[in-house]
Amino acid sequence: MLSLRERFKFSLLLFLPVALFIQGCGTGQNPVEKIQNELQGEKEYAIILNDMREEGNFFPSYYHQYRVDVGEQKTQRPFIEVDDSYYKKNGPYLGMVLASKTADGAVSTTPFPNGYQYVGNSQYGRWRDNDSGGSMWEFYGKYMLMSQVMNWAGFGLSRNHYNDYSSFRGSGRPYYGPRREYGTAGTVTKKQKPDFFKRKMAKKAGSQSRFQNKVNQRMGRSKNTFRSRGFSFGK
Repeated sequence: MLSLRERFKFSLLLFLPVALFIQGCGTGQNPVEKIQNELQGEKEYAIILNDMREEGNFFPSYYHQYRVDVGEQKTQRPFIEVDDSYYKKNGPYLGMVLASKTADGAVSTTPFPNGYQYVGNSQYGRWRDNDSGGSMWEFYGKYMLMSQVMNWAGFGLSRNHYNDYSSFRGSGRPYYGPRREYGTAGTVTKKQKPDFFKRKMAKKAGSQSRFQNKVNQRMGRSKNTFRSRGFSFGK
């Protein structure tokens, strides 16, 4: 019979290799930085968090999918595994640009809604004065689809909103749009990424179901224990 101290040492010996193995499975370099290194020679680019997913329960695995826009060329990359800390850090930024390089060579790693990097660039559009004395950004015909992707059809992008974005970016703060409609909690994102939210709801429902099953099992064991300890009375 092993003593309590000996059992503790034995458990520790079993646990350490598993812990070291899990630690060794880290994904290493920041995946966005790795893509940036690939794109160093490009004049402009945007690396977008296109999708996220989580798999497993006891030891969950986390995955990102990126879309890489280089000029007008858009490439959706396959899912890759990322560290849990990196996954949680970027949890609020679904659908947003995580890193970018604009035509003037400015590189940014402050998240912002995809599409803002084209605003102010005369290659893609122009500022148009409106009846209220302000100005709105208008994409040229071949880029008009971008305004639909950004859901600007309802209110457009005013110069004031763009100035707010520039202020956030200058101070290193993520920008979620004038009405916080972008990012994981944004109304536009919920319309554009239905699969992500279906998976999220399914996982939540599965967790609740497993919890309820455990509660039911414990309640069942408690009832059986109570019955087995019941008293019987003779005559």
